[in-house]
Amino acid sequence: MTRRGFVRTGSALLLVATFLIAGCAHRTGANVAFPAEAQWNGRLALKVQSDPIQAFSADFELGGSPQNGLLVFFTPLGTTAARLQWAPGVATLVADGETRQFDSLAALAQQATGAELPVRALFDWLNGQATEVPGWTVDLSRLDQGRLQAARTAGDLPAVELRIVLQR
Repeated sequence: MTRRGFVRTGSALLLVATFLIAGCAHRTGANVAFPAEAQWNGRLALKVQSDPIQAFSADFELGGSPQNGLLVFFTPLGTTAARLQWAPGVATLVADGETRQFDSLAALAQQATGAELPVRALFDWLNGQATEVPGWTVDLSRLDQGRLQAARTAGDLPAVELRIVLQR
């Protein structure tokens, strides 16, 4: 085998091995500390109409409540991209090998997403309660199909669109 053929074969084997390893990637089960009715997973998409527009989409696992919880975002290969954890008086963001502390879940969400999000109401929405938040509209009409949409269009802040598809 020539050197060029060996390099091509080696590159192809490396590519196949990468896909096989990625196929073995699995979720952490990070939310096992919370009861089943306080756990959700699926795909989340967030679009903030700022300048420039910010868009984010990832698989997620969420567990807990607005007072005490854990939210983990995953890369397409299934590894952890970011971990957000909160309890009364403290919220932590772990991403890119860096840990950052915040005073509240609201401040953490602002930093992680670039938008003020109604995190407390989000837990109600996921439980099928259409809690009203000034400036926000929520569509729970397809929640039984695992789909939730919410948007902020009013006010001085940039418009935000949040879409969640829950895994069944």
